[in-house]
Amino acid sequence: MKASWDIFCRVVDNFGDIATCWRLARLLSVEHGQYVRLWVDDLATMQRLVPAVNPGRAEQRVEGIEVRRWPADDFPPVQPANVIIEAFACDLPETYRDAMRTCRPVWINLEYFSAEDWVAGCHGLPSMQRDGQAKFFFFPGIQPGTGGLLRERDLLAERDAFLADAARRACWCEHWGIPAPVEGGLVLSLFTYEHPALPVMLRELAVAPVPVSVYVPAGRSLNSVREAFPDEALAAGMSLACGNLHLHVIPFLPQAEYDRLLWLCDLNFVRGEESLTRAVWSGRPFIWHVYPTEDLAHLEKLDAFVAVYTRHAPRESQPFATLMRAWNEGGLNPVEETTAWWTSLKPLSERGPWFAERSTQLAQTDDLATQLVKFASAHYNAAVNQPLSPSGNTA
Repeated sequence: MKASWDIFCRVVDNFGDIATCWRLARLLSVEHGQYVRLWVDDLATMQRLVPAVNPGRAEQRVEGIEVRRWPADDFPPVQPANVIIEAFACDLPETYRDAMRTCRPVWINLEYFSAEDWVAGCHGLPSMQRDGQAKFFFFPGIQPGTGGLLRERDLLAERDAFLADAARRACWCEHWGIPAPVEGGLVLSLFTYEHPALPVMLRELAVAPVPVSVYVPAGRSLNSVREAFPDEALAAGMSLACGNLHLHVIPFLPQAEYDRLLWLCDLNFVRGEESLTRAVWSGRPFIWHVYPTEDLAHLEKLDAFVAVYTRHAPRESQPFATLMRAWNEGGLNPVEETTAWWTSLKPLSERGPWFAERSTQLAQTDDLATQLVKFASAHYNAAVNQPLSPSGNTA
């Protein structure tokens, strides 16, 4: 069934919010044939992920999706869509909410990812608002009873084809100005928040027994990487060698290309939620840097994810959980030897086949976009007893 969708996104923390919303918009449009209008308050940040976006234009069409600037005030008078996605409790404009009363849309608050026990009990539940409208809460997740993760239909097949074709990998590296990894060594990517353990880890990897190629997209990780090399003016496009460490600062890749960097590496450090999702589908071992909170609730979120992700794999559970915890609590415990990070990372990097198997298992369920389409279709038809149809919006 066809429907019109309005997705509202406020860019709160770096790229995670808009990255999720843009990927959802593309999946709804490309794979499900839905009409999508994406409202974004920060088009300049979106352009980093989607170079085709023009930050100076308040209205534009990008890859078949209507992209609109979400103004701070004076929201334009528009007809609400059949389905409304309020991403991460961003609060809809009051004038838009007023217009919703007359057209009975399906109103969904797309929540943050969580694997905590309580999520399945809240997923899909309605909350009646003061104006009589129902807002449904939709939780991405990897456990039964939740909304799944965003995933393109051919993603895993595309991944496997990329990994099976050395010439294709070399061509991709050359196109994006990414030096090829050293043969026979360990290959890592770093896309994290600032972290005090990063300089320590890099200095230790310089004395690893084999070459270690490390790719750092220009961004927040670089702030910590510079602490390991204070005499180097590190910037995108630069490489340096220090012992067995081969460090490459690469340009910030468009969203559509980030997957290939993950596939290229033996182990990936990722942050936030969009990058975690892509790490799961990469089939590669990973370390998740959870967005830190003052009350340490992020550690509960981390533990819940590790428990669900490794539920049927006791062999992987303990070392994976230990290293994830260590990273999110500041680093490994001090030891006398200077190879603690190598000793921890190398065994994890060798568990690639299990991570690939886990991604295949998780891909057996409907992805987040598919579940949203099914949910919206059922609730829209139940409310108005008529097929979903475009709302007449124009680009």
